[in-house]
Amino acid sequence: MAIELSQSWANQFVALILDNEVTVGEFVITPPVPWSRLIQRNGIFQIAEGCPTLLTTKQAKFEMRNWDEVSLPAIMGALEELGGTVDYVLFGNNAGQGLPLARSLPLNLAGNRAAIIYANSLPEKSAYERLGYRAFFRRSEAVARLLELAKNASRPLALCFINTIQHNEFNYHDP
Repeated sequence: MAIELSQSWANQFVALILDNEVTVGEFVITPPVPWSRLIQRNGIFQIAEGCPTLLTTKQAKFEMRNWDEVSLPAIMGALEELGGTVDYVLFGNNAGQGLPLARSLPLNLAGNRAAIIYANSLPEKSAYERLGYRAFFRRSEAVARLLELAKNASRPLALCFINTIQHNEFNYHDP
């Protein structure tokens, strides 16, 4: 994953979002920002076909139906090796499902370059705090906060996304 990200987004402020694909619409803004979905095949992450692109409403609806293969061990392993290839990491809490992934991010990134995002509430906040996380905000605020961080870094924002919940035609419900 680190190689894919560093080659594709060298001059941008890269935010890696680990969340449920049904949430992608929360990250759409005008004008749209660059977007890539990372997928894993046999434990190796790569940028999905058709990416990078711009995250428009149409693209977000398309992303909601991308039922990527999800391997939490593969994601955890990739997080442990991120190093400096991303500027910021967002974990979708998703009723606590983001907690195991958040444990995999190196401590030096958790406190300063990562946040936990949620829909309406975050009952697991103290568990994330024990892991060193200090930033928590609603998913709907994510892009505005990332844009501010990118502005402070004097680089344009680029969003990279990893789907963290395995869906299929039997367990997917249109939001």
